[in-house]
Amino acid sequence: MQNLARKLTRHPVTLDEGTVVDVKEGALTIRIGDFDCVARRARSCLVAPRVGDEVLISFGREGRGFVLAVLTGEERPGEEAEATTIEVDGDLEVRVGKGKLGLRAARGVNVTSGDSLSLVGKALSVSALEGTVFVQQLGYLGDRLKAEVQAIKTVGSVCDAVFERVSQRVKRSFRTVEDIDHLKAKKIDYAAETTMALRAEHAVVHAEELVKVDAKQIQLG
Repeated sequence: MQNLARKLTRHPVTLDEGTVVDVKEGALTIRIGDFDCVARRARSCLVAPRVGDEVLISFGREGRGFVLAVLTGEERPGEEAEATTIEVDGDLEVRVGKGKLGLRAARGVNVTSGDSLSLVGKALSVSALEGTVFVQQLGYLGDRLKAEVQAIKTVGSVCDAVFERVSQRVKRSFRTVEDIDHLKAKKIDYAAETTMALRAEHAVVHAEELVKVDAKQIQLG
């Protein structure tokens, strides 16, 4: 028992409080009274200390110092408190074995990635009063797309679409083509319940075999 006790107390650890006076390349200069020492942030201390923060520091074997926690931050009268930064070296994974993970903020949530951002889940739901999406190049792959909107406005230079079948049902349709409107189809069938009007400066109707005009009254001129 005595040998075990000596092994446990072989390297005594002391705790003290100090103030961060300098942060440089991961090394922290801590002022304890009139004494300055250099320490590193412990891996369990996720909050990145800033100059002026009061921290809890431990000293262990070989005089190594580690900042265990950030106690209070420097507050300046009349100024808004600075953001608390959680900072780690390397990858960070937050894992919840059971239950849900929630992120809540009163003023906003920002997610920024220098490389890629991935969202994977069984279902995705996004709800907002206003939204803006900017993507340089977007690819969508899915079985069905359903949208219910009040108004749609799109502006672009080129639109290419390939479908097996297109069905549209509208109350009124207006289209303006400034240059050329070209339609190529195997069969064309237009049906109007009341009136069909075709107007042009020059009109040409050409058929290789048959042109038929059928009506109760035909007027030319």
